[in-house]
Amino acid sequence: MGVWQWRGGARIRGWLVLAGLAAASTGSTAEPAVPATWQAYAGSASSALAERLARTDDPRVVRLQAFLQQHPTTAPATPLVVSLWIDAGGTVIRSQFASLGDAQADADLRAVLDHAPLPGPPPPGMRQPLRLGLGMQPAEATVP
Repeated sequence: MGVWQWRGGARIRGWLVLAGLAAASTGSTAEPAVPATWQAYAGSASSALAERLARTDDPRVVRLQAFLQQHPTTAPATPLVVSLWIDAGGTVIRSQFASLGDAQADADLRAVLDHAPLPGPPPPGMRQPLRLGLGMQPAEATVP
């Protein structure tokens, strides 16, 4: 039986869902370009969260990974979209995501995400919430 890990080079894959919001707010059907500073910030936020979700010394992370291992059908086929609201100092003040189907797993994921310090404040004018996709998949078997 394999262990679960967060998918991606840093165990988490982040992507922005900002272009659709910008188009919806302007009424335009053309997809506006997402500023490079927003994309870079999403990448650094993804890396910071990847580190938090990989911490084996955090009991919330350990419980969450154990839940996912015990309930393999819980892992969504597509990334779990998380919405993050970030204060001016660069700390996540609120998160929102679809339930994993277990109150404790949801609480653990929320506790890991909420109050997470990010590498810095969001760029000026960046729309919130920042939406990232968390991909989960079984880790490949390791050969001793």
